[in-house]
Amino acid sequence: MNAQSDLWLVRHGHAAHHESQQLQWPEVPLTEQGHQQARRLAHRLAQLPDVAALYSSPLPRARETARPIGQALQLPPILQNDLREIDFGLAGGLSRDEFRQRWPEGIEQWSDPLDLDFRWPGGESRHEFQGRAVRILSQLVQAHPGQRLIVVSHTGILCCYLAHLLLGSASRWRETLLRPASVSRLQVGPAGVQSMFLDDLSHLQHSEENV
Repeated sequence: MNAQSDLWLVRHGHAAHHESQQLQWPEVPLTEQGHQQARRLAHRLAQLPDVAALYSSPLPRARETARPIGQALQLPPILQNDLREIDFGLAGGLSRDEFRQRWPEGIEQWSDPLDLDFRWPGGESRHEFQGRAVRILSQLVQAHPGQRLIVVSHTGILCCYLAHLLLGSASRWRETLLRPASVSRLQVGPAGVQSMFLDDLSHLQHSEENV
């Protein structure tokens, strides 16, 4: 079957950790700005016909972004644990400076973005995370051949997958950075991948009164 899946990738809205230099921690929620962005995302995506499924990371900032989208589409978000952000382990919630102070022995390895063996203390390695990102999104696409699906997740997950498809290596994820509440669209299938648009924020230009 050569049917291409119509994949819409949504990065969650503005969250509390964006206000600081802290590494992300699991339970961080959306800010009020993030909730406004989620409503605008829902308004935009409600226009899409024939959405087969809406998937979301289970972390609060993603769930809170997916909820109004699901309400607009009358599709309950399907939570997928493997769509969560990288596990920072004991470093979650620390600033980068605090991480450097507490684990100086890991700084050299952390500073090399191509060192896939680097592991956050008590958390996930880059190799494990990048493999998870590519695996879960590939599985979701394969489950919906020729269908339209929406995935709400985090910058690490989405950018690793985009880099894998478009640049040939998930390790190049920093070249595909996505802004909060952005939408990216791909056509993905056995015939290959076509990027329709990336990191689009046009829905945020509309007045809140019209959302």
